Amino acid sequence: MWITGRHPVEELLASTRQKPLRLLLSGSVSPEVKKGLAGRASVLGIPCLACPKEEWERRTGERGGPGIAAELGEYRYADFHEWVAALPGRATVFLLDGITDPHNLGAILRSARAFGVDGVIVPKDRSCPVTAAVFRASAGAAAHVPIAQVTNLARTVETLQEDGFWLYAAEEEGETDISTMKPATRTGIILGSEEHGIRKLVREKCDGSVRIPMEPGVDSLNVGVTAGILAFHLRNLMAK
Repeated sequence: MWITGRHPVEELLASTRQKPLRLLLSGSVSPEVKKGLAGRASVLGIPCLACPKEEWERRTGERGGPGIAAELGEYRYADFHEWVAALPGRATVFLLDGITDPHNLGAILRSARAFGVDGVIVPKDRSCPVTAAVFRASAGAAAHVPIAQVTNLARTVETLQEDGFWLYAAEEEGETDISTMKPATRTGIILGSEEHGIRKLVREKCDGSVRIPMEPGVDSLNVGVTAGILAFHLRNLMAK
């Protein structure tokens, strides 16, 4: 897939998890930017090709795009068991149940990186895969945040609990106000889809639930916004 845009491409070049196969720059890119990107790609041994704008659009499938693109092979999901084994003693993870919108997934990844969430877990089914749209929405965070795909999310909750995690469902009517929560050393937050929420079987496995306090009359927040608020509060609470 082609990842387009200067910032996502720069994040790919800075990533230790994902490396592009090549860069493609159109004639519309300024010489200064072109020189900088080509130099960074050269250090990493990544080919950097220049082409006319028309060819750039044909290859990437974007009309009137930024003229900067990186071709990424198959996205490298983290191996769940290896990733969990390598987590530090203090860790925070997000588990996503039924998030199918690439913009929501991208926003969650962006918040995860901004506020130090150690990784994101998604089910293989009923979940948005990592696509070029996710990369753009995440502003390149998808190149840095470990994402593990699992077959059974409910069983994954149990596995994390056996490894010392306490798992909480993020719900509108959650039992605990996130601002007053006392998180465990290892904490996981489960976020459900806006349409269906968290599935019953997964919810039953949780150790508790959390909510974001809101003004009366506000029904709910977008799941991407919810993830950002939760990640921010967890970072501050776990630092105390």
